[in-house]
Amino acid sequence: MDDLSSRDSNESQGVKSAPRQGEVVAILSAAKAPRERFDAEAMPHMNDLFRTACRLTGERGRAEDAVQEAFLQAWKSFDRFEPGTNCRAWLFKILFHCVNHQRRRIFRFPLLKQTEEFIEANLIAKTSLPDKLSDAEILAALDRIPEDFRSVVLLVDVEEFAYKEVADILNIPIGTVMSRLSRGRKALRDQLSAVAESYGILRSKSKEQSA
Repeated sequence: MDDLSSRDSNESQGVKSAPRQGEVVAILSAAKAPRERFDAEAMPHMNDLFRTACRLTGERGRAEDAVQEAFLQAWKSFDRFEPGTNCRAWLFKILFHCVNHQRRRIFRFPLLKQTEEFIEANLIAKTSLPDKLSDAEILAALDRIPEDFRSVVLLVDVEEFAYKEVADILNIPIGTVMSRLSRGRKALRDQLSAVAESYGILRSKSKEQSA
């Protein structure tokens, strides 16, 4: 009862929390095959997947659905997972597939997609990264950059995957990973600079340098 009350309190305050492992385990319990290795190798990564799903979907409910679907798919295909390889990267690849599938179910009509060249051409001028910004402001700025760039920035800079792993997760060439990462970091830097300027951080730094 206390656990449920705590969770309800968190939700009422807008706090995002990962789906409890018991919820996923309860679903998986219907399967008859042993779960020991899956529990040991896959389940510890649930919070990482949920954190990324929240940034990708922007909604706690959709993030929970995507994570649960990812773990169910991982369980069903775990016999094809090669022991000794990166289980975390394998799970993230499944997660991105689930998120994309979820979007296709929600949006039944073609979406106009900006090209990377158009996005790059319309980014504002380069500025240095500001300091003294809160985590919430940084995450909000990350949410505002184009989706393709945000995915790569999340995987490389937040989840610390290697370029090769990101290329495999997103099913794109390594060169595209590097290009999107560079443009994504630039877009994030520009977003953060705009926020910092609104707070007077950049103006204060300029005055200190000119003094």
